[in-house]
Amino acid sequence: MSTIASMAQKQNWLCGECGEVFGKWSGRCPSCEAWNTIKEFREAKLAGGKSAGKAGRDLQKEKASDPTSPPRERISTKIEEVDRVLGGGFFPGSLILFGGAPGIGKSTLALQVFLKTSDALYFSGEESVEQVLHRAERVTKSAGEKSGHVFATNSLEDICETIAKNKPSLSVIDSIQMVGSESSTFGQLSQLRENAEVFLKLAKSTGTAILVIGHVTKSDEIAGPKILEHIVDVVLRLEGEGSSEVRILNSPKNRYGSTLEVGVFEMRNRGLEEMKNPSEFFLAERAENAAGSAIAVIREGARNFLLEIQVLTVKTNFGQPRRTSHGVPLSKFHLLLAVVSKFTPFKCGEYDAYASVVGGMKISEPAADLAICAAILSSRAEKEIPADTVILGEVGLSGEVRSVANLEARLAEAAKLGFKKAIIPRTRGKIKLPAGLKTTEVRSVLELVNVVFGK
Repeated sequence: MSTIASMAQKQNWLCGECGEVFGKWSGRCPSCEAWNTIKEFREAKLAGGKSAGKAGRDLQKEKASDPTSPPRERISTKIEEVDRVLGGGFFPGSLILFGGAPGIGKSTLALQVFLKTSDALYFSGEESVEQVLHRAERVTKSAGEKSGHVFATNSLEDICETIAKNKPSLSVIDSIQMVGSESSTFGQLSQLRENAEVFLKLAKSTGTAILVIGHVTKSDEIAGPKILEHIVDVVLRLEGEGSSEVRILNSPKNRYGSTLEVGVFEMRNRGLEEMKNPSEFFLAERAENAAGSAIAVIREGARNFLLEIQVLTVKTNFGQPRRTSHGVPLSKFHLLLAVVSKFTPFKCGEYDAYASVVGGMKISEPAADLAICAAILSSRAEKEIPADTVILGEVGLSGEVRSVANLEARLAEAAKLGFKKAIIPRTRGKIKLPAGLKTTEVRSVLELVNVVFGK
């Protein structure tokens, strides 16, 4: 890898949105049609004409594996929520990009995975060895035993040589933006792309799963061109509100598993702890018989969660009512307020309205629409919704209530937590109801008013 230093430069233009490379600059990308995203990209070239991404020793072509041989065993992280998202663990020889907002806990979770893997190596380009071990001591008292596996370096050549020599099952690199070759300019598009290409080839040739941590931009996108996400095998994202202890791990891209799974963690002093039953956590401090509160059953990936949605409506003191929301898209909240005003006796045009999802979760699916409408109506009528009732359904612009996917699984989750009643959309056929749960079907938001408040 030491030959990377002797390079000539070739100029290209790279779109930071889609990752396409062009021979000249343009104000608009011909591929994705985004404006002002094309930037200068000087691709490093070796003296012999090879690109930096192809630097290093020549790799012998691998023979196809014997179809009768058993599949390669995954590398378990020994953290169930992480293994769930990965599809059983890291696939040997894969490159994983791990992104998240600053302070969200991505370095902490990566450190926990490193500490639970006996032969793993940890390369930090941002901290010294002592700083990494100090963080590790918060997670486990035996962190000192891993001191020989932690390295503080920014050198791409040193990292590659160490991994090639030791061939660990897992290597963690924190972060891809702070690592480069001797001739790299940190933060440049060429450096990020070069790092990703070198690490990908290194992972395939050594069988090591390489986990690289990536920064995110102000718009919550992984920093660097989209080509990074195209190159890697798996993309992991850790999300959550800064004021909340809940963290959600998901995988927008996974070549070796499902992208539907999510992992849920709680930030504690000793790191990120798995939440075996997230619904109980979200409902633990719910006040009974409180107006403006409704319980929804949402689905994240292949898991169902029960969440409390709260809405507060107050008579506005100004000409223009104020609307804010946390966890609910503001455009969706405006739409549902308009539906309630149009199709029920409870008008919202002269009321400030505030919506919040308890626990810091974000709702993106339409199955929570009816619960949000119920919370709006409960606040306007100043009447509580029974504490043992869950509400789920999609609401259309005509005030109709539409069916939702995986209804039986959602109701089973509600019954498991002791809920006795469910308000659901009208079903086309018979559904299997869990024992002890009674359902009431509604076809419109107006029917919801009659069912909940008897109006």
